[in-house]
Amino acid sequence: MLQLALVWILAGAEKAPEQKTLEQRVGELEREIQRLKLSEPEPSGEPVQPPSPVSSPNVFNPTVTVFGNGLYRYDDREIGEGAERSDNHFNLREVELDFRAAVDPFADGVLITAFESELPGEFEAAVEEGYVTIKRLPLPVLDEPPLGLKLKVGRFRTEVGRFNRLHLHDLPQMTRPLVLEEFLGEEGFIGNGLSAQLFLPTPFDEDSTLELTAQALTGGGVAVAPGPAQSLGLVGNLRWFRALAGSHHLDLSLIFHYGRTEPGARLHSTTYGADFLYRWKPLRGGEFHSFLLGGQLFYSRRAFLEPVDNDGDGLPDGAEPRTASPLGTFAFAQVQLSRTAYLGVRWDDTASISDSQVRRRAVTGYLSWYASEFLRFRLGYERRWSDFEEEDGRNSAFAELNLVFGAHPPEPFWVNR
Repeated sequence: MLQLALVWILAGAEKAPEQKTLEQRVGELEREIQRLKLSEPEPSGEPVQPPSPVSSPNVFNPTVTVFGNGLYRYDDREIGEGAERSDNHFNLREVELDFRAAVDPFADGVLITAFESELPGEFEAAVEEGYVTIKRLPLPVLDEPPLGLKLKVGRFRTEVGRFNRLHLHDLPQMTRPLVLEEFLGEEGFIGNGLSAQLFLPTPFDEDSTLELTAQALTGGGVAVAPGPAQSLGLVGNLRWFRALAGSHHLDLSLIFHYGRTEPGARLHSTTYGADFLYRWKPLRGGEFHSFLLGGQLFYSRRAFLEPVDNDGDGLPDGAEPRTASPLGTFAFAQVQLSRTAYLGVRWDDTASISDSQVRRRAVTGYLSWYASEFLRFRLGYERRWSDFEEEDGRNSAFAELNLVFGAHPPEPFWVNR
């Protein structure tokens, strides 16, 4: 307030007649300062309380996002029989409700429920993910976690590859690769348990990061062959990421999985995998140009029980242990044509998880158009070759629609939405 008075008096002094002396101006300033001091209230001696922050009524409410994924497919041969046919129709494949919120200063919570449909009008509800991410705890060791330790407890998508971490609406293609369907199931590998993630020092290369994730899961088998509920499954993922010359990025992962395959039998599977992704996005013009090249490889040693028919009556008389060593891979490339259009191709080649001699192959082409980050359209074509007669030589055309209601959660840096 004193400063405002000084400015006002000085401004008035500049407009005063020139005959005013310097002494008169100083005297006016002193009198005005004295008047302002007398008009100020005496301090009470009590501390001044800061103004209360303005709080939003929604501060404790979670962020809610709704995802919708619909697909029309046309096939040149029937898939299924009668009312169970899944070809030549449009289907709202999945609706997801995504809830995210900070539980307290130490943890964040995520709950994702999905309504899935294989046939039009028939939906199944499930909890796809529900977990708490613990960033730190008021404990001597975890108050400042070493190496950036982050814990995840609950139900989550396991770290067996970047495509497994993606939900259906985030996939860069219309369907999951065949090798993931064989090894992990149509929905991917979702487990219940504990996940620990930490960053390893890289003094040998300051431009790279090294991340180790270890996960312990109940019912340790993969989705297509889950193990007993009381058994333990283990997943390990060592991921190396490096930025090259600013506009180039390389992302590599080595993957390990171990789990039981049969209840009541001491049989297990051990799976090894490798995941890679190269991304180019120039610093200038990166909004209009990008290129992706990626893929994944799986190799497994899997023991399981196979039904046998000893008397030839077509009915199983028992089961014998068998071992399979399937190998599968896929690779894809995607180029950005404009700010909103992407063109890509994917090659799949995998053995059957139960018979290493049976192979399935497919080539897929697709064109994606992003009207915005909340609305996406995609057209695609797939040609399949297989040792299974019912799918060998099949041609399929796809038209996909993705909708997002609300502010979507963070997505991997290479996924375009």
